[in-house]
Amino acid sequence: MTKESELQQLIRGLIRRNLGKEITSFEKLKGGRNSRVMRVDCQDGSIFAVKAYFQSAQDPRDRMGCEYQALAFMKKEDIHQVPTPLCYDSDGNIAVYEFVSGDPVHGDIIGNLEIDQAITFLMELRKLATPKKAGHIGSASEACFSIRDILRNVEERFERLENAALQKPSLASFLGQELSPFRAGVTDWLGRFCQRKGLPIDQVISESARTLSPSDFGFHNALKLPDGRLVFLDFEYFGWDDPAKTVSDFLLHPGMELPHELLQHFFAGMMNAFTDLGGLADRVQAVYPLFGLKWCAILLNEFTREHNERRIFSAESVDSPQEAIQLEKAKRMLGIISRNLHEFPYHP
Repeated sequence: MTKESELQQLIRGLIRRNLGKEITSFEKLKGGRNSRVMRVDCQDGSIFAVKAYFQSAQDPRDRMGCEYQALAFMKKEDIHQVPTPLCYDSDGNIAVYEFVSGDPVHGDIIGNLEIDQAITFLMELRKLATPKKAGHIGSASEACFSIRDILRNVEERFERLENAALQKPSLASFLGQELSPFRAGVTDWLGRFCQRKGLPIDQVISESARTLSPSDFGFHNALKLPDGRLVFLDFEYFGWDDPAKTVSDFLLHPGMELPHELLQHFFAGMMNAFTDLGGLADRVQAVYPLFGLKWCAILLNEFTREHNERRIFSAESVDSPQEAIQLEKAKRMLGIISRNLHEFPYHP
């Protein structure tokens, strides 16, 4: 029996035991670079979405447990812009969710109405960010509650890339000639900016200044229903985090290509929604280039062994041309944060 047929057998048993349904067909869906995502159809016409999650000794994060708990929590708190979790198998790292029949959200269909829905969703999560309601929720994946923590995270990622670059000449050239020198310049700029704005680099933000974050939020992880409502997907990294990270990641996310006016609409809307957090706009400007550097490193993960293992698991190709594609994306990201370093393009 192949690994794929073994997985299908596990899914059949999970749905039969918990939902009383018999599966008639499987269809692999696009997306899910850390997991296999499938549509399963059942004899009675029911349709479900099933995710099989990647797990490795190098990355022990419980993606399935995090996502399932997050969705169950949000549904319990009457947040409806997410799929309903139905059942799971912790041993097999498999979970079954409501199947959302909608269209991908990209290009010309994104406007202020879609941006407003994203802001509203993040506002709803902010309202739930209290110890009483969400005390059982852990920190988001790679959450950073001080600027120093972000610097450390970026440093760790660059160390992994430098090790990978020993056998990757194109990566070594980009790191040595462009990315690492810019990173050094960002560190110098950050010290001056934080001193001018009175932002202590080592200060940990208070619990009341934190929010609940999807941690990989954007229209690349959303579907649009026929009535125009958005449903947001992918909460494998959900948890408590710094709202400045949530805002910066949305502005920078390479999975979306939004015009400046929509990004400005998002930034202004988020600053208005989070008015209780004094100084958030300055904090976003401070960490924006750091998260840009982090995104560069994430895009370059293609060069690392661990990333190839995840790609193989999710049944995506691992051919070398993908490295060149990701290198170009990292260069574009570097261009964005380089242009915006001294003239931050967004305002409340």
